[in-house]
Order: sequence, then structure tokens, then C-alpha cells
Amino acid sequence: MDIKKLVLVAAGVLLFAACGTTPPKSNGRLRVVTTIGVLADWARQVGVDRVEVTSLLTGNESPHTYEAKPQDAALLARADVLFRVGLGLEDWLDPVIENSGNKKLVVVDAAAGVTDVIQGDERDRTGNPHIWLDPELAKAGIANLVKELVKLDPKGESLYRRREAGFREQLDSLMTAINRQVATLPDKRFVSYHDAWPYFARRFGFTIVATVEPIPGQEPSARELARLVDLIRRERIKVITTEPQLPSSLPEMLAKETGAKLVSLNPLEYEGGYIVVLGTSTNALISALR
Repeated sequence: MDIKKLVLVAAGVLLFAACGTTPPKSNGRLRVVTTIGVLADWARQVGVDRVEVTSLLTGNESPHTYEAKPQDAALLARADVLFRVGLGLEDWLDPVIENSGNKKLVVVDAAAGVTDVIQGDERDRTGNPHIWLDPELAKAGIANLVKELVKLDPKGESLYRRREAGFREQLDSLMTAINRQVATLPDKRFVSYHDAWPYFARRFGFTIVATVEPIPGQEPSARELARLVDLIRRERIKVITTEPQLPSSLPEMLAKETGAKLVSLNPLEYEGGYIVVLGTSTNALISALR
């Protein structure tokens, strides 16, 4: 099955799940608060009507530079579970957790147990946090959540386990479809605007030649940009990726100077479901590289 067909199947499964479950009228569901929408999607997929899920970020903000709001602490004060990425991505959360006053809050890191963390430069203390863009590591993150849901809600264990198994099967199908199409590409190199895609690239055999903005919110100097233009021209790089959460004119300028194609990839998009979004993003990248 190719990626497009898989996306359509996954979308149908998600729609069926949404239509086939009716949340109970009681407030007995576990309250799960996530930092990003992708994690909210995972929580809803495995928890269905036994969980009530809210994401602190809407998908339009960068989790690197997000500024916590007073209502965030209020949400955590009523939550049973906080599901975050970890690896230092949400350092801004620590005071929010403290201000919530919720001593029973269970904090789950999606990155817990990941041993092959990709390291950045000397300023990167904890490693690259974008583990959710590797479907294999997504399995580990989902397993971390299910482990805690089962502890808090033993009666829901069979549902949680069944939903997790189904999600894992869809992730395996997605990876198989992506690998099949990537194998046909003669050139798997691209330049990324933000350092969000190294786990994705490692999983599927892409090569990220350079990153325009290695540190979120800190644009490169004129000298660094000149070197980047020279690199793209010399290596004949075909694609530069951009991200809607990090608006900048630099990618457009680089594309104009070098003739490379611009592809917008949203690492935080979750509307339609994780599998649908990652499949669509991969299709866009593969099409541009062809």
C-alpha cells in the first residue's frame, strides 16, 4: 500500500472511531493535558471515551518559545495526567506545574526510555526533542502513556491495550509505505529551516545537509547565510523545508538565490490524525525531491 492509500485508510479508521464512541455523561473520565497537539492525538487514539484530552498549544505556536498562560496552571490543577515530550522541550512547564498545586498530577514524558537521542551542538544539554516525528519512537511514547493510564484506570486496560496495538499496526504500515517510496529516490538530501526533522530523516534514510536556524528564534548571520547559499549551490540541493510556526523570509530568499524548491512541513500539525499528517508531509517532501 502506498502512502496516499494508507492516509485514506487511516483517516477512515479515525473517523469511524470518532463516530462510534459516545463519551459518557459522567465526569469519570481521566483528564489528560498535553503540551502539543500531536500528543493529544495519541492520547485520544488510545483512550477514546475513557479520557478527556486538552492540549496547551494549539499548533500555531512553537513549543520552544511558548509563554505559559494563567489558564494553563488552572488546567493542570484539575488534570490527572500531564503528557509532555520531555528532553528539555518544555522547560517552561516547571513553574506551571508548581503553580497548579496538583500534588497528584502524573507527569508522563513521551521521550522517557529513548536511548538513541540525537545530540545537537554544545549548547544542547538534553538532545534534540523532536522524537515524535519518528513513528518507531512514537510507539515508545504511546506505550509510556498507556502504562500510566492502566495504573490510574485498571478497568480500561483492555481498551487501552487494544487501541495501542491497533495504532502500532498503523504505524508499521506507514513506515513500510514510506520506506518503499524513499527507496526509489535518487537524491534524499534537503535543507531544513528548523532542526525538527533529524529523527524522521534517520528513520527513513534522508540526509539533512544543513539547518537554516539551528537555534529556534535565532536567525543566522549574513556570513552564515552566504555560506549556506554556497553549500546549496555547490551540492545542488533541491529542497528547502519551511515551518508555519516559524515565519521568516529567509527560506524564500534562499530558494530564490539557489533555485531550490520550498516545501512547507508542519511538525506540530495534528488535525486529521498523526498518521494522516505524517503521511501527507512525507508525500510532499518526496514529490519535491523527485
